[in-house]
Amino acid sequence: MKMASDDRKLSYSERDRMRREGGGAGGRPRSARAKIDEEKRSREALVVADALFTDESGGQEGKALADAVRAAHGTTDLSAACRAYLEAIGPPATDALTSIFLDAGEKELSLSALDELLRRKGAGDLELDGGLRRQIRILSEDFDDDLASRAEELLE
Repeated sequence: MKMASDDRKLSYSERDRMRREGGGAGGRPRSARAKIDEEKRSREALVVADALFTDESGGQEGKALADAVRAAHGTTDLSAACRAYLEAIGPPATDALTSIFLDAGEKELSLSALDELLRRKGAGDLELDGGLRRQIRILSEDFDDDLASRAEELLE
């Protein structure tokens, strides 16, 4: 194998082989910590790449569960679909999905959606618009204090 001191550049496959064999940067093998860091960066890059193909959190599983929630909207299966999404992915991150969660009419689901909206508001990442704002306004007049107080806080 030719080395970098030759008058030609190494091909990508030669560079990759040198990295795998521990060559390259000073000819030293990578430390265990460097390997762990590289694996962590690879996992993080895969999560970011997966998110590019879906607007939903949770990658492809999250997209499938969100699609199931959307399909169940207006049916008696909505609460079950929302609970499945909540257990697997967590509270909805998009306004459209949050609106559907609030339509489910179950306190636990509504509280999780409102708490996520409050978290986003605290982070400065929330702009309530049209239908979602109306839903929250209606919840602010609810007889349940937990729902009403969270909704009022969002409207402030």
